[in-house]
Amino acid sequence: MARMPENALRERMLEATRRRGYLVLCACSVAVHSAIATRELPHGNWRAALVALLSAALLPAILSRRVSAQRLDTLVVWCANIGASYFLWDFYSRGLGLGARESLTVPLFFAVWFGLLPLKQAALRGGVLYLVLAALVLRHWPTDPVPLLYIGFLLFLIGQMTVAGRQIQQELSRTARYADLALTDPLTGLFNRRSMERRLEDHYSPQATVSQPVAITPPAPVTLSATVEGPAPIGILLIDVDLFKAVNDTHGHETGDRVLVAMGQTLRACARSGDLAVRWGGEEFVLLVAAGERAALEQICGRIHRALAEQDWPQALPRVTVSIGAALSDEAQDAAELLKLVDRRLYRAKDAGRARMVMDEEQATDLSGDNRPFSAATLELVPTRWPGG
Repeated sequence: MARMPENALRERMLEATRRRGYLVLCACSVAVHSAIATRELPHGNWRAALVALLSAALLPAILSRRVSAQRLDTLVVWCANIGASYFLWDFYSRGLGLGARESLTVPLFFAVWFGLLPLKQAALRGGVLYLVLAALVLRHWPTDPVPLLYIGFLLFLIGQMTVAGRQIQQELSRTARYADLALTDPLTGLFNRRSMERRLEDHYSPQATVSQPVAITPPAPVTLSATVEGPAPIGILLIDVDLFKAVNDTHGHETGDRVLVAMGQTLRACARSGDLAVRWGGEEFVLLVAAGERAALEQICGRIHRALAEQDWPQALPRVTVSIGAALSDEAQDAAELLKLVDRRLYRAKDAGRARMVMDEEQATDLSGDNRPFSAATLELVPTRWPGG
């Protein structure tokens, strides 16, 4: 299974945070303005009741997943625009000075605009609102300037905080992107050797006990449970593309790269939820399997073999096969020993004639076309497409 990109994961978390914020804001608005309306309606003042009804009308859109985050943001911005226009009209019609209610209401419009709009658009809306409000206040001069100065200070403060926050977010995104590049193979998009070694070391670390489950740290979305004796065993497949040098020599390195990309797509498609696909180096790949059972490893090997058989390779290419060395983590004391073990089994698979899977020292399982030990009736075929073809 392909891992969720970091940007998509951040966007999903941001959307959930926004929805919670909107929900809390609307719920508070309904409660506060309903309380105000119960006091003011008997005197013919229906403004608070109108705000409470509008806030309540937003709740279904916030709770509904059918309304995307972008549409929800647009809806909130339009509500702020309409609310600001109504606020200025109401303030003008009443002809009163700035009070506590105005000093609390205007910064809410600033916060919505600076939080959801590009900086220039937010500054334009905030500036226009403040200048119009200042003109309405100063027409009754002399008047107390402190509330107006307070609102102006809040406009400046919210703007500065928005600029600083967005700069910090850009820096965090840049850092995350560089970290992702450091752990990712640029050709196939899979994790690289450094990332895999770190995850194996985490699995064998002394902290991987029942009190602290073993976790494959971000950006890999894999969590491996622990048992009383220690971390649950995991499986590892070291996969080598057979006769890859001949592909490069005969068809060129560009075709060889496309074979590697197709191999990465195949592993990503064959991996299950919780598995981790890695380009180990050259034409070698690793698949870390969350389920530490021999049957699970055999099943995934069958999926890989069938996916390669279903691959729409160019006619000029020979059939692409792989040799696989397999092992379980409880067969080794540490990551280095496990990698040596699986590497030794990979070479046994090569020596046995290629297109083999070796999981013990006694037997090499044939993965070639006419002798398939895996049941096609119970295993899903995972066809992939030749990149660029």
